[in-house]
Amino acid sequence: MPVKLTEPVVKNLTTPEKGQKIHWDSEFRGFGLRVTAGGAKAFIFNYRTKEGREGRYLIGRWDKGLTVELARAAARKKAAEVQLGGDPAKEAKEKRTATTVSGVLDSFVAIHVAGLKPQTQTSYKRHVEKLLKPRIGDIAIRELKSSDVAALRDELRAMPSRGRKDTLATTQADGAIRVLASAMDWAEEQGYRDAGSNPAKVKLKSTRRRERLFSDNEVSRMKDACHALELEERLKPQVALGVRLLFATGCRADEICGLRWEDVDFDRSLLRWGDTKTGYLKKPMTDEARDLLEAVHKARVVGVPWVCPPAGVPPRGGKRKVEHLRIEALEDGFKRIMKAAGVVAGENASLHLIRHWFATKTYTDKSIPLPIAMAIMGHKSVATAMRYAHVSEEELTAHAHDAMTRRREAVEAAGKRGQVVPLNGGAA
Repeated sequence: MPVKLTEPVVKNLTTPEKGQKIHWDSEFRGFGLRVTAGGAKAFIFNYRTKEGREGRYLIGRWDKGLTVELARAAARKKAAEVQLGGDPAKEAKEKRTATTVSGVLDSFVAIHVAGLKPQTQTSYKRHVEKLLKPRIGDIAIRELKSSDVAALRDELRAMPSRGRKDTLATTQADGAIRVLASAMDWAEEQGYRDAGSNPAKVKLKSTRRRERLFSDNEVSRMKDACHALELEERLKPQVALGVRLLFATGCRADEICGLRWEDVDFDRSLLRWGDTKTGYLKKPMTDEARDLLEAVHKARVVGVPWVCPPAGVPPRGGKRKVEHLRIEALEDGFKRIMKAAGVVAGENASLHLIRHWFATKTYTDKSIPLPIAMAIMGHKSVATAMRYAHVSEEELTAHAHDAMTRRREAVEAAGKRGQVVPLNGGAA
C-alpha cells in the first residue's frame, strides 16, 4: 500500500529476504523506492509514454546521499519530460551506450549542431566526419585525454592543405580541435564526461594575420582580366558579376551568392540580407554596385529570385528548383581571373582576400569615421575590424617616403639657420 516517503520512513524500511521490494509514494504517482535484499535503497520513477510504452527510470540511491525531496523533485521533472513526449529510461540507455567519442560526436551533431546556421553546420559536420571520427572515434569518451588531442592536433597540422600541397593545413587542424572542444563541453553538460574535464583545451596557435594583400595594380589587372574572359566566353556572366560585386561592395562570397532581387533597394540605395554570419545585415549600395545591378536587373530572368543565378537556369515554369550561384563556382572563376591577370596566388590569396582589400581601403580612409566604416563592412566589433585593417605596400612606401622628406627638410632648414649643436661641451 502506498505511503508518503520521508527520510524517517525510508530509513526504517526493512530489507526483503530475497530479491527486491518497491515502496510506492502516496504523494506522487510513479515515484517509489526500491529496496534489495542486499540493503541497497534506490529511488525510481515508473511512467507510461504517449505511445503506451511503460518505462522505469533510475533516479539515484538514497544510501549514496540522495534525499527523498530531491529524488521526488527529479521524478516530477521526468514526468514533465514524459508529458512532452520524452522517454527518460530510453534516453538514459542511449546515453550509456554512446560510450565512444564517435557516438558522442554523432549526438552532438544531431542535437546541438542542428540548431546552428546552415554554413556553420556544414563546417562542423565536415570536421567531425572527415577529421575527428576517423582518428579518435573509437576511444572511450571518458578515456580521451589531452595527450590524445595534442597528438591529433600535431597529426592534422602535418597534413597538406586542401588543393595546396606546398602548405600545411594549420588553420583546418586548429578548427577541428575547436570543434572537438565545443563537443566535449557539450558532453560534460550531458553527463558523458565529468565537469571540467574537457581534454580538447590544448594550446592552439592564434589565427595568423593575413600578410598577403592585393595591390591596386593587381586589382586593376584582375578587373581587366575579368572583362576579357567574359568577352571571350571563358567566364560565365554570373561569375563575372559576382566577382565585380565583391570588388564593389566588400561583401562575403556567400552574401553575394545569396543576394535576392527583393533585397536590392534601389530607392534607398541599400542591400539587405535577412540572415548572414552575423545575423541581419544591410549595406549601402555604392554607385559602382548600382551600375552593375541596374544593368543586370533589366535583363534578369523573370521568376528567378537570385541576383547571381547558376548557369543553365530553366525557363519560367520549369520544374527544377533554381538555386543561387555556388561559392565553389565563384572561387574557380576567380582563380582563372588571377591567372589571366598574372597575379601570383601565394599565401592566402583567395576570393576572401578581395574583402580584405576592400576593408583596408575603407578602414584607412581618414575621411570615414570608424563606426561608419564598420557599418560599411558589416563588422560588429572593433577587434574584428582591426583584423581587416591592413597596411598596403603602396601606403607603407608612400608614408615612409613622406617621413623621409619631412626629416630631410627639417635638417636642411636647421642648417640654413646656422643651428650647430656643440659636442662634449666644446665651443661651437
